[in-house]
Amino acid sequence: MYKVSIIVPIYNTEKYLKKCLDSLVNQTLKDIEIILINDGSTDNSKNIINEYSSKYSDKIKPFVKENGGQAAARNFGITKASGEYIGFVDSDDWIELNMYEELYNKALGEDLDIVCCNEYLVINNVKKKNFNRLIYPNNIVNNYIVRESGPCNKIIKRQLITNNNIHFLENRIYEDLAMIPTLALYTNKIGYIDSYLYNYFIRKGSTMNQTKYNQKLEDIFAVMEELSSKFKNNYKEELEYLYIMHLLREASLRFLNYKEGKSNRKEIINLMKNKFPNWKNNKYFKKENFKNRLICKMLYSNNVIPIKIFLMLKSH
Repeated sequence: MYKVSIIVPIYNTEKYLKKCLDSLVNQTLKDIEIILINDGSTDNSKNIINEYSSKYSDKIKPFVKENGGQAAARNFGITKASGEYIGFVDSDDWIELNMYEELYNKALGEDLDIVCCNEYLVINNVKKKNFNRLIYPNNIVNNYIVRESGPCNKIIKRQLITNNNIHFLENRIYEDLAMIPTLALYTNKIGYIDSYLYNYFIRKGSTMNQTKYNQKLEDIFAVMEELSSKFKNNYKEELEYLYIMHLLREASLRFLNYKEGKSNRKEIINLMKNKFPNWKNNKYFKKENFKNRLICKMLYSNNVIPIKIFLMLKSH
């Protein structure tokens, strides 16, 4: 059994794929398998996958499937994985060469089911540290729920996923948010290392960064409902915070860019009023910086003109 299975969904990322794969095949942790899933690519990704899988046949296991989206590709990869732990890497990102060795050693040394690290955001070839993820060290589980919404900066014990029939929500964007925080419902054996080991590349033209309205942005409503149904009556304040930051703040700001998003912003306001009428008193929200608190309150009151002016000035 491998120590770590690394799952990489690939769809038309020929420009970035070699950099990603180079960072994987050269990991200092040698006992790994790299599961490449060609999710119906129509560019040169197929040839790159063939090149690397031939050269590194001891590490790379290539698969091809019909295009079904990132969530379906990750779920497929989980069924093919045999490692003690699973890691996820997006095919336009890359990782530091010691990432999986550091994560695995931490997991092994402290008998952990999940280990997370910090990450860089890469914008216009400039690396910027994303926020430090361990800001509530006195309660690691609560910290995990409110800070972890993506799969790529961590390793997860494979049996934690398979034994509990956990999977990514398919045919939706925001699919990570519907799955990753809920892992805390099944384990409290979570740890962190204070190292920036994952490089998250922000691409122009991605679903989250388009100039034309994409109706898939409305998936956020179904995803938050899925998240709510899983948590039920557990971690109420943490769930409320996820609604504040991912629905009221992030989704509203995305909808703000499009005239078609006006009705969605109203729906968000009504949802927050009905589901979390006292959200402003949330203990995690109260610790947010002044700018985030102000933006959330202005979005909630539909006072969006100052926000639009601020965003316009910021982009120039």
